[in-house]
Amino acid sequence: MAGKITVHETEKEYESIVTDVGNALMMNAVKNGTKVIITDFAVGDGNGEYYRPETGMTELKNELWRGKINSCEICSDSPNILIVTAVCPGTVGGFTIREIAVFDQDNHMIAVGNTPDTPKVTVTDGVVNELRLMMEIALINGDSVELLIDPYIVTATKKDIEEIWEKIRENGKVTVGTAETPYEANEIRFIVSELPY
Repeated sequence: MAGKITVHETEKEYESIVTDVGNALMMNAVKNGTKVIITDFAVGDGNGEYYRPETGMTELKNELWRGKINSCEICSDSPNILIVTAVCPGTVGGFTIREIAVFDQDNHMIAVGNTPDTPKVTVTDGVVNELRLMMEIALINGDSVELLIDPYIVTATKKDIEEIWEKIRENGKVTVGTAETPYEANEIRFIVSELPY
């Protein structure tokens, strides 16, 4: 159902793979016209050691943080690659990230990956270390996957804000108006319930 994405670093390999459970759920979703709803992103330290993820895994070796998915997008270079992101807050840390995973709304681990050692410090360590996490998942049928993003959880990073401002600069016209008014070409509109004038 799905492939893997591998990155080589010296003798170690880093990859993300869809689990057997994830594959089964996605095949069932395609068969029945339903969706696998991915909601959570998790990280762990791999019990202090490098390891290669296996498709039979159902949980991380040593999960240390889990949060809601922040965003997802299809890779611009490959339409079967889903890029899932989350933001691990600065208040979480004191460990080294070596493993990542995404889970569905029923707590099934859909995909798992290993990462190069990434220290995650906390605010109390003297550095505000908000960490943007990303997992690339190779899918045969992207229509079987849906991401459930909680609008109260989504966090905009500095990069996100810069990208928004760049779009505004490119398109040039920013207005304030109601949803009923027809849009003009290249208009970016902040929607309000009623105009104050």
